Amino acid sequence: MSQWRLKRQGYDMDVKSYLEQVASLVENDHPWNEDGLKKYISKFDGSYITLEGMEDDVKFLADLEITEELTHGVGFSPLHNKWFGWSHRACYGFTVGSKCEKGDCHYEPANLDDTLENLVKFWDDEYHVHTTAKVIDDKTIRLSWTYNNEVPNELLRGTSDFSDHEYDKDNFGRGEWVAETMEDAKQMAIDFNEGVS
Repeated sequence: MSQWRLKRQGYDMDVKSYLEQVASLVENDHPWNEDGLKKYISKFDGSYITLEGMEDDVKFLADLEITEELTHGVGFSPLHNKWFGWSHRACYGFTVGSKCEKGDCHYEPANLDDTLENLVKFWDDEYHVHTTAKVIDDKTIRLSWTYNNEVPNELLRGTSDFSDHEYDKDNFGRGEWVAETMEDAKQMAIDFNEGVS
């Protein structure tokens, strides 16, 4: 069983003991739960943490000692004095002085032009060329591209495609900014969770 050190209290605790501290094990009524597994939900807000039998998947939460305001994807570590955001892809911590710059997972565009630029930058990769973004209506941006001759699926080579993205013209992010308070750091962790999910 994997171990981690709860330094403030001076004893060793395994992942299951960590989960007992921050989560409740409850029945899982999800229709796909054919095995009858229970689920761990946060004692803070009742959000999903992990399934019974998959406790080691959240070992990193125990290792970071994310014990306060633990939710599905965001929580605070008193040990590190940081707000953390995570998904199954990545985990990152934020505190006063943390920065948010273009290209970061937690970057939220500041206006419509910034949103268009951010979408093109994200999609214009090794397989997409002639990537463009344009506003279709008050809530939709259409991203268009052509697949180049390097895309592994040969049937896609030279063809074009598009993807529509919703946006809220009255609700943009902060763009590039620096966390000046712990509430700012919490917001960065929330934005990271949303961006990396």
